[in-house]
Amino acid sequence: MKIFLPFKKDINPYLENTQKLSQHEYIYSNFRDYRVDFDIVNIHWPEAIFGWHEPSEAELAELKTAFSNWRKHSVLVYTLHDDKRHKGMTRNFKKLFQLVENYAEVFIHLGEYSKVIYQQKFPEAVHKTINHPLYEDAYPIYDKGVARDNLQIDQAAKVIIVPGNIRNDKEKKMVLRSFKSLKFENKVLIATGMRAELKFDFPGRVRLKKIIDVKEQKAKWFKEKYQPPEYYFSYKRISSRELGLKMSAADIVLIPRINNLNSGLFFLGLTYKKVLLGPEIGNIEEQLRKFNFPVFDPSSIRSIKMKIHEAFELSKSGYSWEEDKLNAYKVKEVVQELDKFMIKICNL
Repeated sequence: MKIFLPFKKDINPYLENTQKLSQHEYIYSNFRDYRVDFDIVNIHWPEAIFGWHEPSEAELAELKTAFSNWRKHSVLVYTLHDDKRHKGMTRNFKKLFQLVENYAEVFIHLGEYSKVIYQQKFPEAVHKTINHPLYEDAYPIYDKGVARDNLQIDQAAKVIIVPGNIRNDKEKKMVLRSFKSLKFENKVLIATGMRAELKFDFPGRVRLKKIIDVKEQKAKWFKEKYQPPEYYFSYKRISSRELGLKMSAADIVLIPRINNLNSGLFFLGLTYKKVLLGPEIGNIEEQLRKFNFPVFDPSSIRSIKMKIHEAFELSKSGYSWEEDKLNAYKVKEVVQELDKFMIKICNL
């Protein structure tokens, strides 16, 4: 079968890992390049259709016409990663999400939580839960001791990693405050996508910028303050090798999300067989509880601190991975289920 993805190929290995094992053909292109011989159109991120830029009213009208046409020849499938845009929902982004949801004939969910909600909202559509796969072969895995030697991290340190990008100031404050609240003498915080700058403004900032850029100076101060051996922060995209070393060096993985439906960071942590902790929100909570990992209230530093302690205790005790649970997330298993489902919906 031919499956059309109306956006540019994403740098996230999530799609590539599954598609290289699939029996079907996946075609990436601009939504205007649709062909009637496509069996399925699979949307993953609504914003990606317009290159992550806010669409105009005219573009939304064009997409609506395209959706109507696509449904005459193909099955329109929406893999639900997010229920809203991470950087905030503007008027037209909200319309874009609603447009995708209203025209989707099939929803693929990454957890039962979202499936239950969207079944009620769109009862006439087909709803199916299929696991997000592990990041097998996407990043190198190292021995913990070797990774710490490479990064010059004390072998005896208690190491927390926050992978992915810190997306806003709330996530940043949550991570820093919870880490600082820990009374461990030998602790390390790794963040692979930290934000140095803060969102702020004040009267006269633009005029003052000609003399000194306060925002830039604050970012510089932040980077100078948070340094090894306690803080290992990256501010730009890092290589696969560096991510592999930092994941391998960690004891536990902290998912820093505050208000998300899903997080690929959970599956990254599973790939490295790390003990995870994360927020009691959306599908993230469901996945954490499936493996008996600590779940915290993201609005409470006290809750996060307590759950970090629990995570370290789990890690120290030699947490036992249930292979049957883990197998359900392996790429081969996920691809087989997804391939069969794609055939099934074309024959409905």
